[in-house]
Amino acid sequence: MKTLPLIIFLLMAHLGFGQLKSLVINSETKEKIPFVNIWVENENIGTTSNQQGIFELAIKTPQIIIFSAIGYETKRIPSDSITDVVALSPSAIQLDEFLIIAHKKDLTRSIGDFKKSSINHYFVCGSSPWIAARYFPYEEKYNQTRKLEEIKILTRSSINDAKFNVRLYSVNEAGEPGQYIHDQNIIGTASKGKKVTKIDLSNLNIELPKEGLFIAIEWLIIDDNRYESTYTDQKSKKKIKSVSYEPAIGTLPVETAENSWLYIQGRWKNVSQITGLSSDSYRNKYNLLAIELTLTN
Repeated sequence: MKTLPLIIFLLMAHLGFGQLKSLVINSETKEKIPFVNIWVENENIGTTSNQQGIFELAIKTPQIIIFSAIGYETKRIPSDSITDVVALSPSAIQLDEFLIIAHKKDLTRSIGDFKKSSINHYFVCGSSPWIAARYFPYEEKYNQTRKLEEIKILTRSSINDAKFNVRLYSVNEAGEPGQYIHDQNIIGTASKGKKVTKIDLSNLNIELPKEGLFIAIEWLIIDDNRYESTYTDQKSKKKIKSVSYEPAIGTLPVETAENSWLYIQGRWKNVSQITGLSSDSYRNKYNLLAIELTLTN
């Protein structure tokens, strides 16, 4: 009977193990890092550090936790090794080949244009962070208009000022999103309702690489983006509470998945084919982010 308190203690310790709370900082400057994408490896479980660099994550068993942030080396840490502070090392990103000298704008070109009124299909984020990316290939006709000027994204939000992150990637040897083209977060803000959200890229002075680029949308699992709603289950007739993180991002139906990628469970993969109860225009197609890219000289 003397062993009973010890057994109870060990059980309580094991149960308590599942809640991680820590602060993510720059290993060199010690500055807090906001909006870090945090995943349980090979699981659909994750979160985002808030604007103060703090995150909380509930896990059931010891796992490998992946930390990904623009401008920092991706880090994998056993959950039982995580302390009050997680330090990420700045990465050496080669940006020079993507930079051009700004000059007078005479020409503009739009690629990927979409019609807002015809889109009623969206990528929606639940309680785990994820990233959706669209590949924009390079064509010779872009030679005179290579500078990234603006992106337009179809958003739908149930709240005002829903924040999301835009990541710009080059293409790696496998055709997946590779290195960052820009080494800082590009935070977009979506107004309430169905909107075309514009993000100005002109001050970044980035040109479209000859290999093309990926424009990616990263959902932020932060309190300011949280939206709770209630719906009735058709079978049980019970009221069910649903939690989403805004905004939803509009998608276009396309014939192949080659230009549409998702970062889920800590890795990139192509989107899956749409089946089930989707409308006729989307059924058996693939989702592609509704993003229009404006180029200039």
